[in-house]
Amino acid sequence: MTNNNSAVSKAQLRLACLSAQLDTSTPRDPVTEILETSLPPVQLHADALSILLDGKDQTWRKWMFEQMKHPLFEYQYNVTKEELVTRNQERTRHLAKLGFRPTWTEPKENIDTNKFMQIQDALSYFDNGLSTMNGAHFGLYYGSIRELGSEALQNKWLPLADTFEVPGCFALTELGHGSNPRGIETEAHWDVKEGCYIINTPNTTAQKYWIGAAAETAYMSVVWAQLYVPHPTDPTHSPSHKGIHAFLIPIRDLATRSPLPGVTIKNCGSKSGLNGVDNGRLWFDHVRVPRHMCLDKYGGVNEQGVYESFFGDNNDQRFGGQLVNLSEGRVGLSISSDNISKTALTIAIRYGQTRRQFGARQAGELETLIMDYKLHQRRLYPLLAQTYAQHFAARAIARLRDSDKSDLKLLKQFHVISSGLKSLHTWHLLDTLQATREACGGQGLKSSNRIGQMKADCDVMATYEGDNQVMLITVAKGCINDYTPTRISALSTFNPHLFTSQHFSDSTLLSPKFQLDLFQHHIHASAQRLHAAIALTRAHAKAQGTPNIGLDKILDIHSALSQEFARAVIEHWILSEFITQEKLSFSSANNGVSPLTLIRQLHALWKLDMDQNMIRRRYLDEPVQERIRDLIGGLLHRVHENVTPLVDAFGVPDHLLGPIARDWVQANAAEGSEDI
Repeated sequence: MTNNNSAVSKAQLRLACLSAQLDTSTPRDPVTEILETSLPPVQLHADALSILLDGKDQTWRKWMFEQMKHPLFEYQYNVTKEELVTRNQERTRHLAKLGFRPTWTEPKENIDTNKFMQIQDALSYFDNGLSTMNGAHFGLYYGSIRELGSEALQNKWLPLADTFEVPGCFALTELGHGSNPRGIETEAHWDVKEGCYIINTPNTTAQKYWIGAAAETAYMSVVWAQLYVPHPTDPTHSPSHKGIHAFLIPIRDLATRSPLPGVTIKNCGSKSGLNGVDNGRLWFDHVRVPRHMCLDKYGGVNEQGVYESFFGDNNDQRFGGQLVNLSEGRVGLSISSDNISKTALTIAIRYGQTRRQFGARQAGELETLIMDYKLHQRRLYPLLAQTYAQHFAARAIARLRDSDKSDLKLLKQFHVISSGLKSLHTWHLLDTLQATREACGGQGLKSSNRIGQMKADCDVMATYEGDNQVMLITVAKGCINDYTPTRISALSTFNPHLFTSQHFSDSTLLSPKFQLDLFQHHIHASAQRLHAAIALTRAHAKAQGTPNIGLDKILDIHSALSQEFARAVIEHWILSEFITQEKLSFSSANNGVSPLTLIRQLHALWKLDMDQNMIRRRYLDEPVQERIRDLIGGLLHRVHENVTPLVDAFGVPDHLLGPIARDWVQANAAEGSEDI
């Protein structure tokens, strides 16, 4: 027995020694550790965030929201597309009478741009159909006359456009050509004998198509056509092709509303969404247009019957100058996309803060709020962060829009960046609408809750005013020569591969410098790959006896590399503008931290975690990528603590939100509720 007791004692002693060497504490959750060490709590305030987003003076924004309490602005469902169009016409006429935008007589330098940006912004929160109708008339039609038309044309037609007494449309897109305006087929021939232009639709694919407000609303149209001018002295010469030009053409009789002689108008028919806009088709059968009706700021036939252009023989510069309104329209699309995203996120997040599901373990116990689920946070909060980032990018491109248009370098930058932002912002909108629709379950389908209807009405935004994929090719073409291998070698000092699991810290990964440097490195790396592909393709073409292969063709051959490079340029631009605003907003009241820091950190790290191109290029090793994912978990936690002020800062009024964003139980009570 003694020996046995001795053996037991030795075993117990050995067990005690082994136990002492073991860490028996509960393994630490990395997110908990991050919250304790790298992400201290922050307290955000809606008022401060609202000022950062939209400025201190939001008088006109709030004024516009108040106008939307008028009975004309009550949301209507289960109505015909004709009724929707009529209601949007009435709304636009009502707003025009209120003087919601500058009149043509106001000098540009006297216009309160902040006032009208606020008003136009507010409009996009309400309804994409109304916003589109206003954009087609006041932006594209009105803007073309103001920017390109003579003083005489402005004096006659802009007062009638100001009041919406004589609505107009913008006829560029054709059945056979949309994203490629250079390729349109409508023709304008200068008639020497008559001293006028003859506008003609030569074939079926040349018909103007998808023209907003053309089917029922517009009396006038800015029509784009390929201009041909005969030789000034020798009529046997083939007419000289001058590229596309714009003409102001009446399409309906002001008294009878019937199409004018030589003009055929048809409706594009029922659509899957955006039925509050009457999209139409136009044909022109040798319609004679007086010389002065050409919008000839940059080119046209003069009084002597001779063609002259502000840009001389440089058709590319003339083309860019004439279509600057399209680039401005893309700015409007970016801003509208962000505002609609804000509306959808406000609805979905507020619903998630009051709707409970699962989690009750016994009778009487409350179920869990769906917004408290990490899964739900991961679904919505990165979209919230990107919406903040894109807001500042859109405001930055709007400032560039208002800069000196005679600066050709700035004009090129504006065209390129606005094209890229339009693509990424509208894609983000569609992603947001799908995610918020799903986040609201079946309630997301109900029209009165708005998200489902917005989803149907906004799907078109990915393709109008330029297909998004094509827009990114435009970015690649416009930027690739800014990133030559020589220039990259001179600029690039950042080596992300130094940031391995042995050479990084949370503070580095969260810092704006590291994030922006890595985004910049991605531009350089993708540009080098694209340049190498271009050089290889040209060398191969030369060896095959076809040395004149164009850049457009090469970018199409290497479309994946082109898209990667273009996205890298625009994503960097978005993050750069976000960081700029963050630096301007450091607050001593918040421990010296900007109110935007938290949301910027989430935006940038989420991009690093989700961008398959960056992951495939292995800029960071796997442990660093895993740490980024853990940091995202911590950031989602801190955003959740502040999500109410982050959403409230958007300032979307209750009457523009669906019932599920308010008291959705009362809204669905049997008594008093109705089928809407």
